[in-house]
Amino acid sequence: MMVKLRLLLAFVLCFTSCKDLETQKVSSDELVQEELKTIKMNEVEEYPSFAICDSLKNQELRYQCFKTQLALNFQRQLSNKPIIVETELNDTIWLYLSISELGDLKIERVEIPDTIALQLPELELWLKDSLDSLPRITPANKRSIPVKTAFKMPVLVKVD
Repeated sequence: MMVKLRLLLAFVLCFTSCKDLETQKVSSDELVQEELKTIKMNEVEEYPSFAICDSLKNQELRYQCFKTQLALNFQRQLSNKPIIVETELNDTIWLYLSISELGDLKIERVEIPDTIALQLPELELWLKDSLDSLPRITPANKRSIPVKTAFKMPVLVKVD
């Protein structure tokens, strides 16, 4: 009788404990969806950069360095152009820029106020030509993968 009771107890334990060992299957689609929820699509972990800015450890400082170097390049290139104006200019143009996953910079769009466009009709062409003189750009990264980025940059045009 005791042996039968032990066998019955062992048999019951086997059946009841096996269901606790079941593993829950999770599809790869569910894993991807969960991972996508944690990714902030409008943010990058590393901003685009020039080699001169790479030594900066803080990402915000690195990005500021990148924008400063970009603005200085535009300024240098425009200062070499024969700019003759009828009236004084002091206004801001807006550049809409994109940087590809390969580090290629492109001016997508330029917003030029009429006061500047009338006196400097070649300004947009000059700005696009100035991209050729830029040093190599390291693209932005998200999870250590190069990604395309876009941003808006003001350029102050002041001619006395």
